[in-house]
Amino acid sequence: MSSELDLLKQLREITGAGVMDCKKYLKKSNNDVAEAVKLMRSEEGIKADKKSSRIAAEGVVCFYANNNKSILIEINSETDFVARSDDFISYVEECSNMILKTNYLDFDSMTTDEDKTFLTQIEEHKKSAIAKLGENIVIRRFNVFNADNSYVVGYTHNNKIGAVVVLEKNDESLGKDICMQIVASNPLSIDEKTIDESVLSNEKDIYRAELDKIDKKEDIKRNILEGKIKKFISDNTLLDQPFIKDNATTLRKIIKDNKIKSFLRFQLGEGLEKKSEDFAKEVYNQINK
Repeated sequence: MSSELDLLKQLREITGAGVMDCKKYLKKSNNDVAEAVKLMRSEEGIKADKKSSRIAAEGVVCFYANNNKSILIEINSETDFVARSDDFISYVEECSNMILKTNYLDFDSMTTDEDKTFLTQIEEHKKSAIAKLGENIVIRRFNVFNADNSYVVGYTHNNKIGAVVVLEKNDESLGKDICMQIVASNPLSIDEKTIDESVLSNEKDIYRAELDKIDKKEDIKRNILEGKIKKFISDNTLLDQPFIKDNATTLRKIIKDNKIKSFLRFQLGEGLEKKSEDFAKEVYNQINK
């Protein structure tokens, strides 16, 4: 017969739960590990459902890759305290690897698929993580990139901002520089041709409203407007922004015979409501969950 310590170790390895919880459920199950797992997942699942209504605006942005696929993903937690934990990072990596084994290319394709088999699996996996970490978790968004006939490079800064660039030709060093540029400068598009026309139109309207207040001739105002739009384009297009490693040049001048096919940037918590708590209270809340 296994000792209580062995049973505790087995249950912890299976569930990742704390020692006190493991003791509690072993007692409820009369030291039957399999039964303890069932009880824990059943009752903790109920707790996880209750936690799922709470705001999750912290978390991480991560990039993972295997031999032929890569993923940029944002998963949110309630506090930065949990987001920085090894258990949370492990969960994000596990979740990403699960997604990479499917054919889903983004969050919408996963959630709108009529076959809910995988979505159910990912939700159950999430419930286990919520029960273990004691906070709500939200898989907010992800994009999967296939390496077919292109080269994908990704980069994340402190797990808070991430970027992916898809290149026509393989160049890891160039790809890393481009991703750092995307993270630092947040471009709207690759070049002038790919800027959303409505964005340019809106900027022109703003500048015209400013120029209407100036007592200048129309041809001078027109020249000023053209200069402002040209500056806006150079500041907001990836190929024409000042290069972060050398402000005297641009990516357009150093990219040589390669080509940027597409890029993506995620910044943690964009558009999400965040609750305001001081760090001491955050730690206190963790201890008392």
